[in-house]
Amino acid sequence: MKKDNKSHGVQLLIRCVVRDPDGKIITDTGEKRARSFVLQFLTFIYAMGRATDQLAKATDGTNDPLYTDSMLIERAFRIMAGVGEDPWGVVVGTGDTAADNADFTLETQLTEGVGAGNITHGSVITVNAAVVGANVDFIVERAFSNLTGSEITVKEAGIYTRWGFAVENYYHCIIRDVLSPAVDVPDKCSLTVIYTVRTTV
Repeated sequence: MKKDNKSHGVQLLIRCVVRDPDGKIITDTGEKRARSFVLQFLTFIYAMGRATDQLAKATDGTNDPLYTDSMLIERAFRIMAGVGEDPWGVVVGTGDTAADNADFTLETQLTEGVGAGNITHGSVITVNAAVVGANVDFIVERAFSNLTGSEITVKEAGIYTRWGFAVENYYHCIIRDVLSPAVDVPDKCSLTVIYTVRTTV
């Protein structure tokens, strides 16, 4: 019997594209397999399936609401951060400690700004789930700009979700990847991180 080599189930892919100030591509990693769903991702699905309140370790290390059935679901698990918002959405950093199931934050996140340890955040863009060839893809991407005056070496990427109501906001890491190789982003250049969640029957 011929062996079936087709990939099945849920896959996570990551692609990093660096462009110069004129938009010309300098580096394109192509789609690579990511193995980076962390504990909070399945904790949310567990809580949603039971429709029960659930705390989980947030990005600041405290136990905060990841899901609550007492609020509207649209207030939970959001990822579409706007321009300049670094607490949530697709995030990048410079830490290179190996990814672990228990990760709840990037090791060294690059925060919003133009100085050392910063990067400028664009808005998160999502593409609705759709059949693409033999797969169903859901795409999440975000562009970052390096305006620090120095080259930045990005070594990690991930996605933070936001749960919020009134003045309270809580942030949880659901994905963390250590990039191999790391991605260099020269001054005044941009980096676009593209995550694809793929299912294949």
